[in-house]
Amino acid sequence: MQAAYAASGYVPVHPFRVLDTRLSNSPMQAGTAAKVAVPMIAGSPSGSYHTGGATAAVLDVKVTGATQDTHLNVWPSGQQRPATSNVNVRAGGTSSNTVTVPIGSDGKILAQLNSGQGHVVVDFVGYYQPNTGKRFYPITPTRLADTRTTGGALGAGQTRTVKVAGVRSIPPDAQAVALNLTATGATTDTHVIAYPEADKRPATSNLNPEPGKDKSNQVIVPVGPDGTITLYNNAGSTDLILDVVGYYHEWGGGALFTPVVPKRLADTRTTGKLAPGATTTVAGLPANAVGAALNVTATETTSAGFLTVHGYGTARTDASSLNTRPGETVPNHVITPVGDGKVGIWNSWGGSNHVITDVFGYFTQG
Repeated sequence: MQAAYAASGYVPVHPFRVLDTRLSNSPMQAGTAAKVAVPMIAGSPSGSYHTGGATAAVLDVKVTGATQDTHLNVWPSGQQRPATSNVNVRAGGTSSNTVTVPIGSDGKILAQLNSGQGHVVVDFVGYYQPNTGKRFYPITPTRLADTRTTGGALGAGQTRTVKVAGVRSIPPDAQAVALNLTATGATTDTHVIAYPEADKRPATSNLNPEPGKDKSNQVIVPVGPDGTITLYNNAGSTDLILDVVGYYHEWGGGALFTPVVPKRLADTRTTGKLAPGATTTVAGLPANAVGAALNVTATETTSAGFLTVHGYGTARTDASSLNTRPGETVPNHVITPVGDGKVGIWNSWGGSNHVITDVFGYFTQG
């Protein structure tokens, strides 16, 4: 795998919105790539950030009001549109996903719908930049919180503070955490926000729960001054589950991120479905990689279940990376440990799935 970008540290920011086509009632049209400028100096509720020289952006990208089943892909300006995807959405539905994407030389990224039209919302979460930022420490996925067993579901307008620093394998002075956020048992369509400071809720969103569906999105959240993050539910009630997959820290022997032009690593539609209880091995990552930023998609699912992504050769845990749903194509951003240039993807005892794996970058010891 050839990299055209330098190894970089992560700079988390207080999330803010950079695009919302609903405001101008100008939905994105299929077949036309829309340019999105990565903020050079962008104001936000907690200050200003200068991202000149950044190699990759971390975004939360939402598609809503699609006129037909479709997918959106995101890639760096100046490159050919890759055969990858980031957000899959049903007609009339809303779907969001975290996207880590290299930045083009003009400071922009491109986004394009595959078919139909739909509104696109982009929230800026952070960026990677050489010679600055935080280093990443991947850890075995571990459950941090589950409101089904502790605290109860979040009602409309309610928040829940979760201690993350100094918990499990996360050090007390971690600056940001990478988490898989899952909603289950939602009573109405709603949105969930994960953010660092309880009294500074941003006008963004991370997850769009729906009744009767388990939905997940991987999020990277700065750690608040008291070592916590806050979860907010907008409407109805929903249970939330948090699994940590890594953290970012200023110093030490952590890993730096090298973005790559999005590339498809594996697609079981050409090799055969992944059966319940089976594991597929995905190769093609550098042998010295300790982690990777992937987009994993499940499609043609026969029964509800979940996928767990883990480093090749390491023990699998019960933490989920993606919740599968019959009749739907479901993507999720996955930051995962890597072993010997490979990852394992395990299918739960739900139904069989096709699994598609795209890579957007990898982590190596700096």
